[in-house]
Amino acid sequence: MPQDIPVTPADLTPSLLTELVETLRPGVRVEDVDVISAKNYGDADNTISVSTSSQVKIRVRYGGSGADSLPRDLLVKMSFPEIRGASNPDLDAEFDNEVNFYNRIRPELDIETPLGLGGRFDPDSGRFVLLLEDLSVRSPHINSMADADNLTIVEACLDTYAKLHAGFWQSPRFQGDLAWVQNQVDGPLEDMFVRFIRDHIVKELNREAFKREFVEELGTTEEALYTGCRVLKLHQATLPQTFLHGDAHLANTYYLPDGGGGLLDWQVSARGYLMHDIGYFLQSAFSVEKRRKHERDMLAYYREQLCRNGVKDAPSLEALWLEYRRSMIYGFYYGWLTAPRENYGWEVMVLGNHRTKAACQDHDTLQLIDALR
Repeated sequence: MPQDIPVTPADLTPSLLTELVETLRPGVRVEDVDVISAKNYGDADNTISVSTSSQVKIRVRYGGSGADSLPRDLLVKMSFPEIRGASNPDLDAEFDNEVNFYNRIRPELDIETPLGLGGRFDPDSGRFVLLLEDLSVRSPHINSMADADNLTIVEACLDTYAKLHAGFWQSPRFQGDLAWVQNQVDGPLEDMFVRFIRDHIVKELNREAFKREFVEELGTTEEALYTGCRVLKLHQATLPQTFLHGDAHLANTYYLPDGGGGLLDWQVSARGYLMHDIGYFLQSAFSVEKRRKHERDMLAYYREQLCRNGVKDAPSLEALWLEYRRSMIYGFYYGWLTAPRENYGWEVMVLGNHRTKAACQDHDTLQLIDALR
């Protein structure tokens, strides 16, 4: 019988870790484990990180066959201890989805993203545990909107997004072995967005005056933004589908010393249209003025990489530009109105809202969404 989902770092025993690792690498045992550090909600450096789970760094010693290439330094994502208070409500759908990603899709990917070593989600308790490589060993820079604008980093991340999207471009596997991958129109993830994330946005609007003023400056309301996002998702569902990261803002990317761009946090990965990722990424990746200067060139660069990775029927640049302009609403409404200061810190939260609001204004996004109704 599988062991219980761990509640504290002390529950990360060699026998439990062996159960998790063996699901992906039969024959590998974890013989010893040392807890290096543990962080809960509110403990992280909120200028660069976001936490919807406890994060425990451990060092393990393996036994058995096939363990030589595995990292000894691991990051364990797991549910909050019951006694720990946090502003994040129930995120079961996200936790289940990320465990599925690392157990069922990550093993076949040849892109820069953390290696997964096994995970489990318990639908009865809503608790989860996920073993990942500890990226800090490879000295990445975790990207942040507080950083100076950097075209090289943006291009490196676009390289990775293009490789991901090309690998699943209009894949028949979405009707076969990947039929379990959720879309962005219905299912547990979308239910979560409709059920609690919208409620969370309303709470944020009630407590943050600048967010209310940004909505007013766009000449809209929370209800109209919510409806507009729904219209956009339904529209994007009619366009060529691929596998998406799903939460593609800049802080969910990293840059390695060798020049590689990587992707973090696959909790809302899904099947959908590529601009869901690329629009959200580019509107958060630059200051407003630099985005205005470089966004067309960055879209052209992304399209080139998409074609280079084997997509023969890539949308035209003008088609991408139109869908890019439409996509700005998602980053403003779901991306940053929902973000509490406890997760990101004040400066990054304000920057995220400012950049995505300005992008909606620059691209007449709300008018383009209205034309889809």
